[in-house]
Amino acid sequence: MTPMEKAERTQERHIVVFRLNGTLFALDIRSVQEIVQQSDIVLVPGAPPFIMGIVNLRGGIMAVVDTKRLLGIGETSSDKVLVMVAQIGEHLVGFTVDEVEQVTRVASDSIEPVSDLVSPEEARRLEGILKLDGKLVLLLDANRLLDEETIEATMSQSASPVTQRR
Repeated sequence: MTPMEKAERTQERHIVVFRLNGTLFALDIRSVQEIVQQSDIVLVPGAPPFIMGIVNLRGGIMAVVDTKRLLGIGETSSDKVLVMVAQIGEHLVGFTVDEVEQVTRVASDSIEPVSDLVSPEEARRLEGILKLDGKLVLLLDANRLLDEETIEATMSQSASPVTQRR
């Protein structure tokens, strides 16, 4: 192994580890802008079922995604939700999380490819799987969670005057 290959293998990644229904997930910290408590979510008529609605985040409109619903593992049911704000293309999008476990560094070579044990739909959204403190963590790819067309459609529908508070 050349010194360059060795450096690439030991390269570190910073991740934000969070919990959804007891399962650990993570996103690369470069995708995460901030984590906020959100309560005034406005419903958007005609939006996909995994879109909880939109919120005003410091003067800008942001779609909030029910991450559990998006991943097919339940749904978030709370008036006040914890939202991880991520950059998806040109838009900021909020993804609901139950709790943030930690921000940590992991060696790039500790991220294993997605196995055949997950469905193709799940595999499409995953960057890999890793072990952290003896627990499995599913590393999500923020850019593959939602497509820009869905975000654009939600934002254009939010201009409709027929919205209501969640």
